[in-house]
Amino acid sequence: MRSGSPTNFKLSSHTESVRSTRKRVCDHCKTDGTGRNIILSFDGTSNQYGDKNTNVIELYARIIKDDTQFTYYNSGVGTYARPSRRSIKYWKQGLDNAIDLAIAWNFEKVVIAGYRWLSNHYEPGDRIFLFGFSRGAYQIRALAAMIDKVGLILPGNEEQIPFAYELYANLNRHFRKGYNKEKSAQFFKTTFSRENVKIHFLGAWDSVSSVGVIRGKTLPETTMINKNICYFRHALAIDERRVKFTPEYICGGESYPEKTMAGTEPRIKEVWFSGCHSDIGGGSRVNDRLDNAAPPVLWMGNEALRAGLKIRASNVEWKWEELEDSRPTESLTGIWRLLEVLPFRRLSYVDGRGVTWWPHFFKGRIIKPACRP
Repeated sequence: MRSGSPTNFKLSSHTESVRSTRKRVCDHCKTDGTGRNIILSFDGTSNQYGDKNTNVIELYARIIKDDTQFTYYNSGVGTYARPSRRSIKYWKQGLDNAIDLAIAWNFEKVVIAGYRWLSNHYEPGDRIFLFGFSRGAYQIRALAAMIDKVGLILPGNEEQIPFAYELYANLNRHFRKGYNKEKSAQFFKTTFSRENVKIHFLGAWDSVSSVGVIRGKTLPETTMINKNICYFRHALAIDERRVKFTPEYICGGESYPEKTMAGTEPRIKEVWFSGCHSDIGGGSRVNDRLDNAAPPVLWMGNEALRAGLKIRASNVEWKWEELEDSRPTESLTGIWRLLEVLPFRRLSYVDGRGVTWWPHFFKGRIIKPACRP
């Protein structure tokens, strides 16, 4: 992380600090911490439990699982358990995986699965925590936006969930004259859903703008800070240069729509860390013991702890000298270099254009005003 003065990073090991944080009344949703914590974690592309575990899994492993905290984990887009090579299912899954990585055609399945689990476990007074890396970060942002727009389905309406997602995902599409999409979503929310469900904490590691190799339409409200999110935390990779990993800032990184009142915890923090995409979210280095404790996961853990999440302590402490000596992983290799010189539709933060077809030409990331430390 870039900051003005040296510091050490260490996850709090004091049970009392966890207990006192849980009792704090939230400045936004007004929950008092006496309810349960409901935690959903979505991993990044091709990431799942193994020897190279991501920060999503590492933080998930530290979450205390008891009767006050319910957890859900979904491995990344393009992951599957491999059947026998001799079976037709093996080759079918291999093809499905390749297409999924290219165009993310299973993207909505992850969002819908998480939404369904949440609708079956949420109770009034609970605090919802969402975590994700890469595409998984974009998916949790879509999940939060979906809940804002169509609500969280009440028990007994599970068959309506695919229709709820379709209604949400099509809010930006043009329909026949006289059809009010926002009103239709609101009617659905009133009819089938809990209406005032808040996302207490959303933690994202390096949300990517490209869902699949080809950039499609942005899902509604995924680039804004929705009114139903109490705290948004985003760890960003300052050394990533690949065009297909352009980050998705909140509000385009320009400015946030509201100011933090004195004495309250900021709603939004977007913080830059040294490293490429996989250095920030993990998954490129051996982490079979789930104890790499890189600064981005320690920072996210501390932020979630302050918001009331109960997590086991990390005994790892980074010294400033060690951080300065570390070097980012080189990610711009192989096919990624070819993509830098090809024209295709991509996100652009230059001159407020939004999207462009111009080749990226190996440029570094643009640090927008609201994202500066």
